[in-house]
Amino acid sequence: MDTKFQKKHESDMTKKEKRELEREKLASMSKKQKLEYVVTYYKFPIIAAILIIFLIIGIVKWADDLKKETLLYVAAINSELDAGTIMDDFRKSIHDTDEYHEFVLDTSIFVGTGKEENADVPIDYNAQMKITTLVGAGTVDIYICPEVIYQNYAKEDGLLYEISDLMGEDFVKEHEAICLEDAIRIENSKLLQSSGITGTEPAYLVAFRYAKHPEIIKQFINYVVK
Repeated sequence: MDTKFQKKHESDMTKKEKRELEREKLASMSKKQKLEYVVTYYKFPIIAAILIIFLIIGIVKWADDLKKETLLYVAAINSELDAGTIMDDFRKSIHDTDEYHEFVLDTSIFVGTGKEENADVPIDYNAQMKITTLVGAGTVDIYICPEVIYQNYAKEDGLLYEISDLMGEDFVKEHEAICLEDAIRIENSKLLQSSGITGTEPAYLVAFRYAKHPEIIKQFINYVVK
């Protein structure tokens, strides 16, 4: 289709005339032709715009992540169910409404009991590596675990909180049936049983001394043993 600009060289056109020419070209095309035209002539600006948008989103997310702080990381070993609601309920119980505070319950580790028919059974290598890494990196605050895991860390002097130091003598006296020197037996916790965190096997709650928020650990222990 002829246009009033065809006889005029494009390099001689004003910006206004170039825009008018583009409109006339597009008006004469089908929808498919318009799409092909836009992709052909504007693909690099479009790609650049998309990359800029993703970059901005990434920067915003990165800045937002920097504000986040994990107040409590609990790893419940040998828990087969997803019990994510426990941390939501716990947060509500301590009236924490800060959107940047995170409370993590990790139920992804399964090692078995460590024994079968009175014979030692090696713990899965990948599970053992994660368990060790979480402690080595100072990530996990609490393990809810079978005896074989508890005994591994009970041997290391000064790694676990003594329950009397963490919770106080009054707590130990009130819960003397479940308190060990550096662990709490919590397999009978109604809260944890109802959520699939514990079952009939012995389950030990141990807290690590390197934890940054011992007051939150205390609140969590009170929450699960009530």
